Amino acid sequence: MTTQQDWKKFTSNIFRENPVFNNLDGLSHFLRLLLIKYLSDLSDLTDAQSNTISNYFSEMPNDVHWNNFVKAKYLGEELDNAVIKISDSNPKLKDIFGEAKFDKIPEKNLSEILSKFKDIKIGQLAFSLSSPFATVAENAIDFIARGKEFGGQYSPKWITKLLVSLLNPQENTTIHDPVCGTGSLFIESAKFLAKSNADFSTLEFSGQEINKDVYQICQMNLLLHGLDNFEIQKGDTLRDPKFIEGKKLKNFDAVIANPPLILSDWGYEEAKLDRFERFRYGIPPKKNGDFAFIQHIISTLKDPSGKAVILIPPGVLFRTGSSEQNIRSGIIDSGIIEAVIGLPTNLLYSTGIPTAILILNRNKIENRKVLIIDANKEFQKLTKGTNFLDDKNIENIISLYNNFQDQEGVAKVLTIEEITSNDYQLNSNRYITTPRQVIDIKKQMEELSQMEEIRICLENKMNQCLQELEIDL
Repeated sequence: MTTQQDWKKFTSNIFRENPVFNNLDGLSHFLRLLLIKYLSDLSDLTDAQSNTISNYFSEMPNDVHWNNFVKAKYLGEELDNAVIKISDSNPKLKDIFGEAKFDKIPEKNLSEILSKFKDIKIGQLAFSLSSPFATVAENAIDFIARGKEFGGQYSPKWITKLLVSLLNPQENTTIHDPVCGTGSLFIESAKFLAKSNADFSTLEFSGQEINKDVYQICQMNLLLHGLDNFEIQKGDTLRDPKFIEGKKLKNFDAVIANPPLILSDWGYEEAKLDRFERFRYGIPPKKNGDFAFIQHIISTLKDPSGKAVILIPPGVLFRTGSSEQNIRSGIIDSGIIEAVIGLPTNLLYSTGIPTAILILNRNKIENRKVLIIDANKEFQKLTKGTNFLDDKNIENIISLYNNFQDQEGVAKVLTIEEITSNDYQLNSNRYITTPRQVIDIKKQMEELSQMEEIRICLENKMNQCLQELEIDL
């Protein structure tokens, strides 16, 4: 197998033939198996410099090797013991592997996956972001993410690519994701630098994830991409943020996030006593935490140069409830909002509601201006109920953002004063009108007349044929 499509088919077939892995826990064990194979192959390499995940992995126990599992009598128990031994030799992997329960998975399914994995070899692409290990990990996560159980913790590839392109990370950037999910935004950031031959190992990733399984999946995913420049913490970002310096939240060069949409149980009561003073613009409604995440992110941006790109529900831009209106007006008046981009519907696996992107920038060029982009027509159909962005769609949106100027029907640059006079609303349809199509009536009438002549001609020919066949209608 040599192409991305080959590996995608390879991965999909494994999950279709082994439905026991078709859930979050199954995915977690699938990636544990893949990581064990990866570490085993890595330990066979003679060049120590090949190990770019040395922050987490230094040695394989002498009695643990992938080839041993093929001959194991009790495969599940053997794999569980291997996880324990690898973790003991590499303590930072202990929390990532977690408590494996391979002994609960049917031996038949484990044996089948082991036989399939023999085709995945570390080769010369050992630490390439597109190595077979990295590609299989991505495809496995994507396959499970299409199910309802997991979609909320996952950003589809077209979303991650757009968000990262808008962020435009550079070397030596600290990148934070307060709801990091599977780590896809970190991986896409590394790929973004790799495309320009920049050194993505200089990036520093940090993130927090509330779901224990996803927390482990995220770190395995990063390691399988040859990345070890990360720190991921487990916990509730709004109730218990983990990245703290002294008595304040740690600040970052860049923050990128796809927070839960319209989260109801977000920590309203705790916010009233927030010791980090994150909610300076107001406490969001009890049943909607959208502005809680936005204000948390603002509090973690470095001054004077921090930038954030956030996927949001469009209601953030126009809801008129007193608390949200006050919060939005305060954020707008602060001058930190650089751009708002309205997106098409059905871009996420987990929901069909439309989304938007909010870009915050402490160092924006147009200090008292905000760019509004209507990108509702920038999409392609993937399947029934799912749209996606192709490279051209993404390029079009990035071009509008970089140009930062009016373009009829799709982009409008507004002063804060203009936004204020429109009740602090930021939805694109308030400012951008789709241009009316100019119709040449004379030309249309001529074409209609020509079509009528063609119709009469065809009707005469048909009548002639019917007469010859002596068919009377």
